[in-house]
Amino acid sequence: MLFFTFIQIVIPLIPRYVVVMNISPFIIGLAISTMSITAIIVRPVGGILSDKWSRKNIMIISVILASIAYIILSLSKDVETIIISRIIEGVAIALFVPSSIASAIDYAPQGRIGEALGWRSLTIGVGFSLGPSLGGFMAEVLGYNNTFMITSLLLPSIIPIIISCKECPHQQTPKSSNYLMGLKEQHFLLALITLIIYSTAWMGLLTFLSAYLKIENYGDLEIGMFIAIQAIVSIIIRVFAGRLSDIRPYLTTTIGLFIISISFFAIYIFEVPPLLYIASLIFGIGVGIYIPASQTLALAKAPAHNRGFLSSIYIMGMDIGNLSGPIIFGAIIERFNSYHVAFLIAPILLLITTLILLQYSIKNEIKVCVFKHQK
Repeated sequence: MLFFTFIQIVIPLIPRYVVVMNISPFIIGLAISTMSITAIIVRPVGGILSDKWSRKNIMIISVILASIAYIILSLSKDVETIIISRIIEGVAIALFVPSSIASAIDYAPQGRIGEALGWRSLTIGVGFSLGPSLGGFMAEVLGYNNTFMITSLLLPSIIPIIISCKECPHQQTPKSSNYLMGLKEQHFLLALITLIIYSTAWMGLLTFLSAYLKIENYGDLEIGMFIAIQAIVSIIIRVFAGRLSDIRPYLTTTIGLFIISISFFAIYIFEVPPLLYIASLIFGIGVGIYIPASQTLALAKAPAHNRGFLSSIYIMGMDIGNLSGPIIFGAIIERFNSYHVAFLIAPILLLITTLILLQYSIKNEIKVCVFKHQK
């Protein structure tokens, strides 16, 4: 919770910080996406180290790297320095998340992995609700650079908490087992593909919605409120969605994606506060259902000896989206000279993805019913 709170103080502010430098939309997208380049490269390595070495040690290293990244960001005067900071931040997040997910699965009771991931998502939701609103307030009062520096000093406070946690003993990889097993499973591939599409649409939309509101003379607090509202709403739903995904992972994931697509249409229609906050509320419902359901769909059946690795590959879907979304949306905005065209692409993309996943959900429900009937 604390890690994502501190991370979310900074991340929503970076597009606005870059806008102040009068940089073109494409370069803004490139600067935002840099983090994902290193994340894509590092995540599999971090997942393997999590399985082979120590989930706890990996998370400690992640916190230290994030702190260093924000010190650099606080001292930045040009886009090149911002990109360096984003590269280090990408390594930090790439290492932290797979170990965090794998740890949650390690301690989950039998048959309640979805619920455990729901609780984990709830704590992240708390971080996503506190971080942006706190960051918006700090930036208004202290300025961007001071906010980044203070966050870098707060991050190391997490380390003693991580050290105090007991770590599950690692299981050795069975000799007859393929370490890459699980990558070709239908449920894993569907969860991965939908995550890539969702994160591409969301990160592209969020990056330039933040920049658009800045251009329209809305303050940092407004974008912080937009992110905080959806995070608060999603908190209420995540545990329930996790429990439901233990029973119906395909269907729960599909429902979450569909609601997110509706929220993206609402963003396109409303564009600015206060009506924009309605879209944020709908998005909170959708993401509160989708995140734990998608994680359960991908990882509930993951073997104990490679949970970290499979978690890292799954989260790479988010990295790919975070990388491609801002660049694609930035290029579209420059091509059509319009933010509105880019805002319309996100909901259409998500709706098409939902309809495709719905077919697999129906097939899976039929298989479940047939299996129960045979028993």
